[in-house]
Amino acid sequence: MELEQTATTTIQAQKKGLGLSRLVRPLISVALLVILFRSVGFSQFLDNLAGASKPWLAVGLLLVVVALVISAYKWQWLLTVQGVRVSLTKLFTSYLVGLFFNNFLPTNIGGDVVRIADIGRHTGRMPEATASVVGERILAGFALGLTAVVGLLLSYQISRGFTGAVVGLLVLFGIVIVVFASPGIRRSLGSRIALPNLFSLRDKVVGVGKSMAISFSNKWVLLWVIILSIGFHATVIAINYTIFRALGQDVSLVYCVLVIPIIMAVQMLPISFNGLGVREGAYIVFFSSVRVGETAIGDTNAMAASLLFWALVTVVSLAGGLIFALRR
Repeated sequence: MELEQTATTTIQAQKKGLGLSRLVRPLISVALLVILFRSVGFSQFLDNLAGASKPWLAVGLLLVVVALVISAYKWQWLLTVQGVRVSLTKLFTSYLVGLFFNNFLPTNIGGDVVRIADIGRHTGRMPEATASVVGERILAGFALGLTAVVGLLLSYQISRGFTGAVVGLLVLFGIVIVVFASPGIRRSLGSRIALPNLFSLRDKVVGVGKSMAISFSNKWVLLWVIILSIGFHATVIAINYTIFRALGQDVSLVYCVLVIPIIMAVQMLPISFNGLGVREGAYIVFFSSVRVGETAIGDTNAMAASLLFWALVTVVSLAGGLIFALRR
């Protein structure tokens, strides 16, 4: 019941506090998709989807589940180092519920709030739950930045236009990690930043900050979670590889390793609804001119691959919606 109330509160906040964002970002996604569909041809796009190999798509669907298991496992590490023990099954189902809300709300914040409320209620340790979710987001972003920078360096001729977004992502998350991992920097910032204690805001922020410091100060946990995050991104690359195979396009796995992290980094820009439109445009930029045999993949296959990736994640997230409904 408490999770339901939190989810309801989250939706209301999306409606009231983020009204403009709720309107603008979906409109941007629709506009971008319309432009892209006019370019690639909608009927040809549907033909490509209809001809996709079901076995390869099934493999991609399974890999989405594997990626979520990895995410739940690294989340478990961040909780355990703070003395909070939660089963992997509980964290996996909570992740599914959060993914459902992420896919059907205009921002990714809603799902994180639901995850925090779910584990906070389950353990009675809300600061630690908050710190684990925020910390996992930060470390996943840093790992994505690392893999994207490697891809950027090795494919600079075609990806140099994305340098600012990729480097900015890496620097941003890197700074946050350094702040929480360094006691001296935390004390310095704490003495200069004064927060009002309205509704115990200062106490809550301090509590979350201390919990994150525990996680980020443990170098082994920090390193292991970053490695797991890289493993997560490697799984995302494998999902995309299977999607191209489903479309009959034998794209090099090495090429996917180089460019998929860059695309995922660009997708994080808060421009559109869950990256729709932006992601498809990036797929076209990176994959449409790739040659398989004697022909290029083309805009239509590149866009189909992007939307199939979104569709696979969305299908898996529907299980989270079912779990949420059964808890009511």
